[in-house]
Amino acid sequence: MTSLLKRLRQPGPVSVGVALAVFLAVSTLTEMGLLQPLELAAYDTLLQLRPTHGWREPRITVVRITDEDIYRIGHWPMHDDVLADILEAAFRGKPRAVGLDLYRDLLVPPGSERLTALFRDTPNFVAVEKFLSEGGSVVPPPPALAGTEQIGFADLVLDRGGIVRRGLLFLDDGERIAHSLALRVALLYLAAEGIGPQPGEEDPAHLRLGRLTLAPFEGHDGGYVEADARGYQFLLDFKGGALPFESYTMAELLDGRVPETALRDRVVLIGVSADSVKDIFLTPFSRGDDASTNMPGVFIHAHAVSQLLRGALQGERPLRVLPEWFEAAWLLLWSAIGAGLALLVRSIVRVMLVAPPAWLALLTVNVVAFYAGWWIPSVPAGIALFASSTLVVAYIAGFERAERRSLMEIFSRQVSPDVAEELWRARESFLSGGRIEARTLTVTVLFSDLENFTPVAERLAPVELMGWLNDYMEAMAGLVMAHGGVVDDYYGDAIKANFGVPVARNSDAEIEDDAARAVTCAIAMTRELLRMNEGWAAQGLPMVRMRAGICTGSVVAGCIGSAKRMKYTTIGDVVNTAARLESYGKEVVPIDPAVPSRVMLAESTVQRLGDAFDVRPVGALHLKGKSTAVNVYHLQTPLG
Repeated sequence: MTSLLKRLRQPGPVSVGVALAVFLAVSTLTEMGLLQPLELAAYDTLLQLRPTHGWREPRITVVRITDEDIYRIGHWPMHDDVLADILEAAFRGKPRAVGLDLYRDLLVPPGSERLTALFRDTPNFVAVEKFLSEGGSVVPPPPALAGTEQIGFADLVLDRGGIVRRGLLFLDDGERIAHSLALRVALLYLAAEGIGPQPGEEDPAHLRLGRLTLAPFEGHDGGYVEADARGYQFLLDFKGGALPFESYTMAELLDGRVPETALRDRVVLIGVSADSVKDIFLTPFSRGDDASTNMPGVFIHAHAVSQLLRGALQGERPLRVLPEWFEAAWLLLWSAIGAGLALLVRSIVRVMLVAPPAWLALLTVNVVAFYAGWWIPSVPAGIALFASSTLVVAYIAGFERAERRSLMEIFSRQVSPDVAEELWRARESFLSGGRIEARTLTVTVLFSDLENFTPVAERLAPVELMGWLNDYMEAMAGLVMAHGGVVDDYYGDAIKANFGVPVARNSDAEIEDDAARAVTCAIAMTRELLRMNEGWAAQGLPMVRMRAGICTGSVVAGCIGSAKRMKYTTIGDVVNTAARLESYGKEVVPIDPAVPSRVMLAESTVQRLGDAFDVRPVGALHLKGKSTAVNVYHLQTPLG
């Protein structure tokens, strides 16, 4: 169980868990609607940045009534005779359909009879009504058109913040189903092409117009969450930008300054753009407090008509959305990518370097998909990418701090800073769960011990003896570290050191280097002991001599002990041989009084040294605990 928990705490399994947790958290935020404002803002930006290539809608002309026009007629609402003049001027151009985006439920004489006759006798004309209202109030159509198919509602769908992003085809108040102004006008235009409303081929409940089948908007489509999906809605594509329509003022129409080509065989929509009337709405193209970027309602209806005509005649599909399971999979993918990147680079600095390209890739995919007609929510995926990468790299940083602390606890004061850094860089090759894995390595082991230590111990008080011994150990351990060795243990006045651990040294060149460094270290220890003896002699203290044994070969290296007290060591026959060489037969090779050390080498070490050192054969010795003789050599230690 403990082993399983250690494996689960590794960065890999934790990264998987983080990716899943981030996916669930971002999914929850998305379902709560907290990310919807950001996603819709991103959607607006994509619409604004979409290339238009100068496209203009050739089938629709907008006649707008401006503040200057209202000032010209001197009365608002305008009298019926003025409205009749406007409609007659439009009809003279022989359009296919005329839509009036002005409520006209009440007569405003003079000219009421004339206007009523126009309403009644012009079949390609559509007037508006207000069909639904939160307060319950509605605006009926002109009385002359009541009960006819020349009525379309002007109601618009407003997102939070009052932004129009969707169009309407039908509304149902429980008693009747009403058509929108855009749909009524589009049907009049398409009738000349032999196109009428049909049930969808795959789903009869869907509306089909020519080559276009419109699936109704659902409350969770794209970046929406529980949006008001009443009626039959669709996403407006706003092709061509904010105002891709040929447009003229009321004065230009009445004065005959509108070209006949701008009216003939077209859809003509008449509405108000005057600021004083306030029939102006926010759209994805609105920019903050700049009121000039807002859009009159008549242009929004024009966009809806344009989209219906393009779909029916040219097969242009509205912006499509992906099923919810795909959006969930998409979110999970980017959460996993973020965690994977962090696991790969394992550094907050490198994450900051690779994250922008990852976000750019996400953005590129979303932009390309959007312009290809697919709305893939980008904000949740971007947040998941950021959150998973940040959390994983934060965990890895903490995990590595713990591993480094564990590693340094194991090797505390045993290795040089350079070796410590090498251990850390190569940690993945030998460190697992805070414990160094036992492995077979080829190392060179050095044992050293003091001769004549007893007289020193007898002459010094315990506190003085401890200080004297610590001075010796600090000097010798420092030399071991300086030569790339690892101090394995202290045994009273004895030192055990390993060369070639814990990072595996597998090539012949590396193993030969370890052997040479161990022998060079023994020479340095001899020279240092000579210097220390001179200092002790000056203090009236006895001098000491050192014996050392060095052997090269395979050992098992790893940690022994409990989790609270752990020690890195090497075990095996090579260790035993080095220890026996240090203590064997003082009479065989006695210590030269001029040289305060005796260094004995096993043949396995000498074979790795080449001609770099002066060694003298001693012979095949039968060491304690070994059944076969060992060929032993004596190192001639140069003191200069």
